[in-house]
Amino acid sequence: MRLRTDIAGRLDLPAPPRVVALSGGADSAALAALSGPARLIHVHHGRPHSDRMQQAAEAIAKVMEVPLEVEEAEIEPWSEGAARVRRYELLLGALREGETLLTGHTLDDQAETVLANILRGTGSEGLQGIPRFRNRVARPLLNVTRSETREFATLSGLPWDDDPSNDDLDPFRNRIRHRLVPMLEAEYNPAIRSALVGLAAGLRAEDRDRQLGELTSDGWRIANSRLWAAGFEAAADVLRSALRPLHGGYGLDRSETRQVWEVVIGQRGATELRGGLRVERVGPWLVCRSLPLPRTR
Repeated sequence: MRLRTDIAGRLDLPAPPRVVALSGGADSAALAALSGPARLIHVHHGRPHSDRMQQAAEAIAKVMEVPLEVEEAEIEPWSEGAARVRRYELLLGALREGETLLTGHTLDDQAETVLANILRGTGSEGLQGIPRFRNRVARPLLNVTRSETREFATLSGLPWDDDPSNDDLDPFRNRIRHRLVPMLEAEYNPAIRSALVGLAAGLRAEDRDRQLGELTSDGWRIANSRLWAAGFEAAADVLRSALRPLHGGYGLDRSETRQVWEVVIGQRGATELRGGLRVERVGPWLVCRSLPLPRTR
């Protein structure tokens, strides 16, 4: 399927083991199908529509032939904010050693989050939007649109369902999704979603440039989580800028950048680059140092 190949090329998947938060909707269904071997966990919120969403999650898991684990959330008094906090408490509490939680946030969610934070008057950190990786939670679909996940999930035969609560116009976030974004697209900027996502990416890049790691006695290092959270393209910019002086004055080529990215996400332990450089994970750091010169007789 061409769409699968296209989406897969834009995923930022952490190294396994992985756990997918499966809501029963199209986004998390697509994520489950694209993420490779993973545990599936659904949170039942105890709301009138919750049984329906659990049934959708169970049907998706059945098609995928993967067991579904269900966590029960009791939230009194009910609020969207309290539900979100409790959901993450349960999901993170269910993680085993070394596992990363994957959630189905998409490019549309990123745009809506940035717009919501503009309206709330948050600082620059809020305008950077949803982080790609933080606190053992990864969001691989932030480069993929909601329409793409729905199309992919449907073409893949996954029996997803729409959460009825998403149509409720009382929550602030739903009014942004159903009223404000369509109005801005129709009357001001047809590419408003991409513009908002671009704004967030630009602010993350500025923050990243202020924190390009630090020089050490024998090379350079940066907190690995920062690169992972930035995603491949942004991390590649950091790596090329920071390593150029150590790399004989020339930047990393695409192949070398991909090798270093595989170290970042845990697909390899270390890699050696032209110019006698070795890049490896050391605790929370990504470290680059010069290889010792070969001995001469």
